[in-house]
Amino acid sequence: MATIETTFNLALGEALRTTTEHWRVNPHIIQVEETQTLAGSDKRAKRPDILIVDDLSPPVVIETSFDRHDADRDAQNRLGESTAQGHLPINAALAVAIDLDYKNLSLEEITDALTVQRNSLLYALHQQTDSNIRRWPTSGFIVGNIYDIARLVTAAALPKEVVEKVATEVAVCVDQAADVLEMALSAKQQKQIAELVYQRTSLKGLRVTMVLWLNALLTQQRLSQQGVSNIQPLEFSASSLPIPSKQATVWRSILQENWNSIFEPAVRILEKSGSIHPRATGEVLKLLISAVEMIELSRLGQHINVGAELFPKLSDDRKQAAAFYTQPATAELLAGLTIKWDALKSNEWQSEDLFKNYKLADLACGTGTLLRAGYRRITAFHEQASGTSVGKLHRNAMESGLIGTDINPIAAHLTTSSLVAIGSGEPYGDTRIGWLDVGRSNALTGALEFFSINEVRDLFDDIAGRSTGDETSTHSVIVVDEDIDCLLMNPPYSRTRRGQSAFDIAGLPDQERLACQNRWRTLVRNEPVNNKAGMAASFLALARKKVKYGGRIGFVLPLTAAFADSWSITRRMIEREFTDIIAVVVASGQALGRDALSADTSMEEMLLVATRRKKEEISRPEGDAAPIHCVTLQNPPARIGEAGEIARAIGNALNGIGGAGTSRPVKAGDDELGQVAVFNAGGEGAPWGPLGVVHADLALAADSLIKGKLDPMGGVAISLSIDMATIDDVFEVGPTHHLIGHLQGNNPTGAFEFYTVTSQTDAIGKDRALWSASSITQKKLVVLPTHKGSAPTNVGSESARDNMRRYQSKLFYARNMRWTSQALLTAMTQRPTMGGSAWTTLGHKDARVQKAFTLWANSTFGMVVHWTQGQRTHSGRSRTQVGALKQIPCPRLDRLKDETLDQAAADFDLLAKKDLLPACQAHVDNTRIAIDEAVISMLGLPNRAKTIIVILQWLWCNEPSVHGWNQRALRELEHIKSAPF
Repeated sequence: MATIETTFNLALGEALRTTTEHWRVNPHIIQVEETQTLAGSDKRAKRPDILIVDDLSPPVVIETSFDRHDADRDAQNRLGESTAQGHLPINAALAVAIDLDYKNLSLEEITDALTVQRNSLLYALHQQTDSNIRRWPTSGFIVGNIYDIARLVTAAALPKEVVEKVATEVAVCVDQAADVLEMALSAKQQKQIAELVYQRTSLKGLRVTMVLWLNALLTQQRLSQQGVSNIQPLEFSASSLPIPSKQATVWRSILQENWNSIFEPAVRILEKSGSIHPRATGEVLKLLISAVEMIELSRLGQHINVGAELFPKLSDDRKQAAAFYTQPATAELLAGLTIKWDALKSNEWQSEDLFKNYKLADLACGTGTLLRAGYRRITAFHEQASGTSVGKLHRNAMESGLIGTDINPIAAHLTTSSLVAIGSGEPYGDTRIGWLDVGRSNALTGALEFFSINEVRDLFDDIAGRSTGDETSTHSVIVVDEDIDCLLMNPPYSRTRRGQSAFDIAGLPDQERLACQNRWRTLVRNEPVNNKAGMAASFLALARKKVKYGGRIGFVLPLTAAFADSWSITRRMIEREFTDIIAVVVASGQALGRDALSADTSMEEMLLVATRRKKEEISRPEGDAAPIHCVTLQNPPARIGEAGEIARAIGNALNGIGGAGTSRPVKAGDDELGQVAVFNAGGEGAPWGPLGVVHADLALAADSLIKGKLDPMGGVAISLSIDMATIDDVFEVGPTHHLIGHLQGNNPTGAFEFYTVTSQTDAIGKDRALWSASSITQKKLVVLPTHKGSAPTNVGSESARDNMRRYQSKLFYARNMRWTSQALLTAMTQRPTMGGSAWTTLGHKDARVQKAFTLWANSTFGMVVHWTQGQRTHSGRSRTQVGALKQIPCPRLDRLKDETLDQAAADFDLLAKKDLLPACQAHVDNTRIAIDEAVISMLGLPNRAKTIIVILQWLWCNEPSVHGWNQRALRELEHIKSAPF
């Protein structure tokens, strides 16, 4: 007689078979309570509860138990075993803790309960990579339904480390193959090949050729496995070299059926290379076929995106154009947050014509990672709604629903290929994925042309078999205004300053590049865009133009989008014209290098998800801005399966959260993945201060502080005794250093040329400047000038120098604050001095106000306020442009009573003689504590403010964006085992 657990397993297996068409058609893939399925002699011990063995993926085991500990133990014990057939290793196992409610139900009742999408399953993932075993989450169980389990099983079958290992081995094959061809072909012949793949250098051209051929071979193998008629599989065991002409014939026969955009470029180049050097080309094909065999043996064929794994390493343009390709886990997280079940009704998700009505776009698609993730998400919802025509769904997606454009022809080509790989072999007609031109006589700007027109010519028209014989007939990618349901993008970040230049594309002449920049400015002239923000802001404005009212956007953006002054006009647009705004960032410094959201970038990034307001809602009263839901994750999403669960965890937190001023943890099992904090930005484009703050209560307390309230994080808030204003309201803010001058040996700009002062006496004299910051010499509130200016005849003019002297002051504000090493956010000098690159002058006629402000800015209050406003794009730093500096909140210190200002000046004079520690060590700095007490007195706050500021200071110093993982700062935090209050 079957046990209760056996009955549950049978029901779970039956329910799993209903989640995907592939499992419904092939029910044998899910083996329940079957013996002799794993290698070994002990039949009972080798009988897993559920074994999923699919030709498309490595095997996965599911172990269940009413006892949670037993479920975990059994799942972990399965790791390292192998299947009886094929001896495939078990590297992933799911532990399912059975709810006690199922004990009294029959097989049919349990099956029905599991398939009604009720969140009644508890599960955790166990994975083995090499000798390491990991559990996710580390404690507790995720709560989900049968479809959540099915999605996790499919993704978790391929641990990230396995994919990376195979991709590295494949990359070696690609390099070896390119070397073979490079040695065999002359420089002239290499150039001919490079031109055929639209690469401007021979070396890159040969490597991109290898990717094209590898991709075609892999697609041929996939189509053969999918049962497409008349497509033969590759011969992995062949002893002789492949014959290029024979392989070209195979690809030509596939072309007669379909898939032109995949095989047409590959076969043309193969025929050319084979005619030049058939033997070397055959050797290359053999190496690439061996790479396909590696992929197939690892069962990665449907899952690996050749373009995403290899092409970013081979493209000439990605760093110059600041085009960083999206990591697969990032794409999964973004798609999970952006594409929601409640966007459509169940019958709409179920329809085989779904993609005739629903449009998913990426107008800077790269190699298609985001489109793949979005397509998988939509397909999962289709199957969840009991849709069965996945083949027709895929054809409609390729022909109508998926829209992608890129300025790199090979990237766009690989996008199409990657989408074919996850289909079911269904033929399709013309796609809406295209290659858009840049430069030339019309100064074309790629997808930015969609600002002015709805149709842009697809340059694949010349090579994809679309020609009709009519020279005027062209194929265009059509992107109609207000027509896209969901737009996912990781746009280029390029801008025209600080070493980066928009349209700095390999081989594009300077004249064409400048013409493109000019056209770009023309196209966005009437859009909510400041071009200093870079091209990413323009693509956000383009999304606003193309997405339907009620449609969704999901973007990967530089973190400057949340803080930089140049982004303020775009932030204002988002706040006023979108709703359901979610901004996601990883705790400072945790998503860099190999864990970055985008490949090859060392900058901090964020995700932005939002819904475009309905037309009638946009013309609403001033000030009616949507709140921002700021999500700060402890760690970046590293694996596709986990990324999907993180998206669901964020959604669960958002569903249970209140309005502005509330927060909620993001949890998977018992693990706290991060926090959500809601705040109202006001619709004026101010920085999104709470974003990136690990401690949600600190984020909300900091937001309250800039509004003039001291939040005790529980209890009644204390209002400051004077109004809050901005620095620009109280002080005359001095000019940027570009106007003041330049350092000796640099490009001659501004009024003065500056030289480093050599001693304390040299710091005395006319035309001195506090130009640079020093963590060594600038530890007291009063500092010495760092540079002296000269007036050579070839630099500036005397009138310009007189104008700069007019802005001399004794008060200075740091523009590039390094919390990890610098002690001073503001400083004073004994004599009027000019500013510089690191310091900006603040002018006020009352010296007491200057001293009071210096105390405020260097107190915990002032530093926290600056921290909420300054850019947090580099861990441990906060850079502020002069325009943004003017808008930093501060109290109206100029309205304090005379006796209060007198006392503040006296406190300053006393404290000015004392050294300060770096700002990130404020919690152990006695001088900083004394400054805090002086500011509390100056603002007339009650005694309990002293307790509040200690808490605020402690939490702030524990923030990664403050301590920047500085070893000394971490040691100081470690010495105090608990909060000092």
